Amino acid sequence: MNTPTVRQERRRSRRSTLQTTGRIMNTMQSAHRRGKGLRASARRLSTLWLAGAMLGALSLQAHADIYNVNVSSDAPQDPAITNKCAAQGDTTHCSLRAAIMYGNTRAGSHTINFVGVTSITVVNGGLPQMRAPYTVNGNKVVINGNGRPCLDLTDSGTAALGHADGATGSKILNLVIGNCNGNGISANGHSYTFSGNYIGVNVTGAVAMPNTGDGISLSASHVYPDTSTAFLSNLYSQFPVQPVDASAVNAFQSQLATALASLDPVLVTGNVIAGNGGDGIEIFSQNLAAVFVSGNMIGTDLTGNIAIANGGHGVNLTGTTFGNMIGPGNVISGNNGNGINDVSGAVFLPNFIMGNRIGLSAANQAVHIGNALSGIYVDSKPDTSGASYNPSFTAAVIGPANIISDNKGANNNAFPDVGADYAGVMITGASNGVKVLYNTIGLAEFPTGTPINSAAFGNKGDGIIVTTTGNAITGNTVSANARHGITVRGSSTNSTTITKNLVGISANFANVTTLGNGVDGIHIETAASTTVGGPGASDRNVIVANKRNGIKLYNGGGDTSGWANLFQRNRAYGNAKALPGVDIDLEHTTNAADFDHSEFPANYANRDQNTPQICTGNDASGPCVGGAAPFNVGANTSARWTIATHGPASFRMEFYSINAATTTAATSMVFLGEQLITTDATGKPANSGACSAGRCTATIGPVSTGRRIVMTATDVTPLTNVPSGSGWQGQLKCFLGNNGIILSACNANNTSEYSNVVVITGGDVLFANGLDF
Repeated sequence: MNTPTVRQERRRSRRSTLQTTGRIMNTMQSAHRRGKGLRASARRLSTLWLAGAMLGALSLQAHADIYNVNVSSDAPQDPAITNKCAAQGDTTHCSLRAAIMYGNTRAGSHTINFVGVTSITVVNGGLPQMRAPYTVNGNKVVINGNGRPCLDLTDSGTAALGHADGATGSKILNLVIGNCNGNGISANGHSYTFSGNYIGVNVTGAVAMPNTGDGISLSASHVYPDTSTAFLSNLYSQFPVQPVDASAVNAFQSQLATALASLDPVLVTGNVIAGNGGDGIEIFSQNLAAVFVSGNMIGTDLTGNIAIANGGHGVNLTGTTFGNMIGPGNVISGNNGNGINDVSGAVFLPNFIMGNRIGLSAANQAVHIGNALSGIYVDSKPDTSGASYNPSFTAAVIGPANIISDNKGANNNAFPDVGADYAGVMITGASNGVKVLYNTIGLAEFPTGTPINSAAFGNKGDGIIVTTTGNAITGNTVSANARHGITVRGSSTNSTTITKNLVGISANFANVTTLGNGVDGIHIETAASTTVGGPGASDRNVIVANKRNGIKLYNGGGDTSGWANLFQRNRAYGNAKALPGVDIDLEHTTNAADFDHSEFPANYANRDQNTPQICTGNDASGPCVGGAAPFNVGANTSARWTIATHGPASFRMEFYSINAATTTAATSMVFLGEQLITTDATGKPANSGACSAGRCTATIGPVSTGRRIVMTATDVTPLTNVPSGSGWQGQLKCFLGNNGIILSACNANNTSEYSNVVVITGGDVLFANGLDF
């Protein structure tokens, strides 16, 4: 076995080369900014990584052999020659097969160069398994598998030669690998580098030369020596701060690599991986973590503009692999499955997906090469076992700066409230603790960093679908998708948080209203305890220009599901662009404004929370009789309103101004303030300083001449996890919180539709772009 000294030296060397990664990725991003494109960036990445990798390898190769492969034959090592690489039948030359066979019997780490060789066709069975560390400098030499297995690296070798860890630490650089039976590269182990290779395409990078399996399949059999809760917590404490935009992704990648150096990272950089029968890249096993995948073309040709499909997914994370980083700079498009398929299960640390183009070409907006199913598919959750508890409570972080658009998995638009589960991002299965942060989903940038004003690149299904509990969707632009922008669905789906998103519009085209999603902006079906917006000024979502409803609640489930869906401080207006709908739709009157109605019928969303009514000054009956319409009082506006609801209960009333007679016709909306009130046992506003005889007065911010006000009501009555009493609260209890933790106390959090709209006179100041971003 390797001595501790050798292991320590290997890890020190690995850390040194990993620290080079940040500089390499910064160079790659700079190349993007200068307009040299992904192809030039990948070439530079390969060159710089090769230099860094070779420097790191020198400390391990004091007794290394160098094999110059100078013949294109597939001859094995001559068994009679024991002091050099010698091809059988031609002992003056060294073949690739002979170099591997001979190197496996020699101590140290070895280098394989190619001299005067452009291609090798495998004829003598599969290539030998690499059981020692090799650095293979390919110079675009073609390995034609000819229907036989190709490169196979293992983390088991001959301990007496210092190869107890087999090929661990090997580097495969600048090869062309195709026509293999099975995977182009199978790598079992850690500390590998695969850079600058063409896997599944020929030497031009433009014509398929498919391997029957995956392009690269990564796994490990050696168990990490420590994955205890304490060890994981220490690792997580060293993680860099989560970035919120593209400018910080490279630094995050570099710092994460340093933090995870003890896990012996694998680097997959600057490759073209396309045309393979299986996945482009498979990352498998709980014994494998910290795989860094960046700057690759996965499912396309060398330019990133022509689809050469992998038969499966672009990148497939499975078998509880953890702590991996997919991005930045990958183009993952054209694959026959999902772009990224994260079915990693219960993970010790989150997997990260940042700064990728998923479904779009690299630079040609005239072509559509989306993945055949979803852009990203997730079925993953944090490990919550006592021995290896995930300290982040997070399974996957998707974002920032992914552009996830033009993926082809389609929903059935003839039935817009249901359909197949395809989306830009699909979160399903047993998922929990998945975060979707600051991505563009449904719109395009050509080149990256240059948004285009076009609805032609929406995902053919939804933008995002969530069918599981305890996930967060924050800061994304979700527009132009064929069905709903964001769907939260399922009677057991609770505690989804949706904040800071633009749904149906783009901040880059502030006054453009042709980028809406094809049906609803946010669609909540049967799910409960969904938080849309929040109390902070930046928590609100802006939900505009969608074809049907802005926010829709659908198929409520009485006391067991479909309620406690909170809408707070959002700007939902200007929807119903092509289909009958409203800006907030509960299902009492489907896809239309609700009239004043009684509450709590069976199977209605948000327990059919009634809407408030603003007094108009012309009311013929009810508490508003004799009440003036809203009017200015000094620097504020005074509004009178009423509601017929349930009680005793507590409510938060939110007030907005708009610039049209209806919210769907509005082109701007401004939050004016909120008011807290209680109701009595009859459901009328209880007498207080603000309320009397069922009518309340609110003093809110100033509203300019000609604008109108509108309001919502949210039941914020405190509940406990254990219902008690015979009132309406006795039927209800708290839903699950994040990560399956049951809350001991919560609020009812049922929000209504918008009230009637009433004109007013007097003075607010709008945000400059009118959309209040």
